[in-house]
Amino acid sequence: MPYAHPPLALHSAATSSGRGGSALTDELTFDAATLPEPDRFEKWREVFCSAIWGLEIVHTDTRPFYARWKFAQLGAVGVGQNELSAADYIRTPQMARALDGDDFGFHMNLHGSSGIAQAGRSAEMSGLSGALVTSALPGSVSIRRGQGDSRYQGYCLHIPRLELLQRIPGADRYLLDVRVNTEPLRLLVQYLDLVQSNEAFIRDPELNRLAGNHVLDLISLLIESCPEVRRRAEQGGLRAAKGVALRKYVEAHYREEGLTVRSAAGALGISESYLHRLMAESCESFTEMVNRLRLEGAKRMLENPKCDAMRIGEIALAAGFNDFTYFNRLFRRRFGDTPSAFRTCRPHRDDRAGR
Repeated sequence: MPYAHPPLALHSAATSSGRGGSALTDELTFDAATLPEPDRFEKWREVFCSAIWGLEIVHTDTRPFYARWKFAQLGAVGVGQNELSAADYIRTPQMARALDGDDFGFHMNLHGSSGIAQAGRSAEMSGLSGALVTSALPGSVSIRRGQGDSRYQGYCLHIPRLELLQRIPGADRYLLDVRVNTEPLRLLVQYLDLVQSNEAFIRDPELNRLAGNHVLDLISLLIESCPEVRRRAEQGGLRAAKGVALRKYVEAHYREEGLTVRSAAGALGISESYLHRLMAESCESFTEMVNRLRLEGAKRMLENPKCDAMRIGEIALAAGFNDFTYFNRLFRRRFGDTPSAFRTCRPHRDDRAGR
């Protein structure tokens, strides 16, 4: 559900009055594990469900209550990342009238399952899925209990109404239309994961604004993939998210001998020319990125005493190089020494680092 009040403003009020407790930090996170078990549910209900979301909560899990939530403001978009035990989050008609707001929310299901209900419609969501909701109407989100010890994980996005209507004038007609494991949804999750783990996007005003616009582009494409929306997304959020997906793919596969522009483009569903354009925006070619990752991987192994039994050639192969001469030349150019000399000098570097 969309937030009833700005989380950052309420965070300041809560911490200044002492209501936030140890679970509410300057990074605007809530972690129930940091509170005594008897206080966890009431703190979550009072500060977050009631004050921020304007919701009532009913705990439906047979296990002890748990909630972990991290909030970041990206431009105009509020992003909440959560891990929750089973519960029903309800906005009653009285709450909706008192809120007197009409912003949108985007409920994203990552792991586990949930149910949403609003405007006489309902939908079940499982695995990677997302749906648009609104703060103008009563409704509910029901987090289902996971199997075993697993908990629900998801994102909850708050989108100012005018920001979305500028991109999709008829956005209201897509309420509760569930999108399941689509490419824009996967790209949005990857992009949000990157932004949430990189403080530069939170601290730098220009990066923050740009990230918020990228998220809006991707949400718009998720909801309505018309030519105009796709054109705008291709110039902004979709292009940025595909750049993130490309970097993640290369970071996961750089050790593989068969990694090429063609194989990476095929795996990502993009053309080779588009891949080259994405790499150009990072000021690094595909080959340069692969070689950098391989060299950094080889360097870590040469620095690791646990790899001392490995020959230099074996380390080169493990890092993804199949040409030993080429590996030696690139290593010396990047680190100023041959791999053998680099390993030999390791005790001296360790000694200097310890001083």
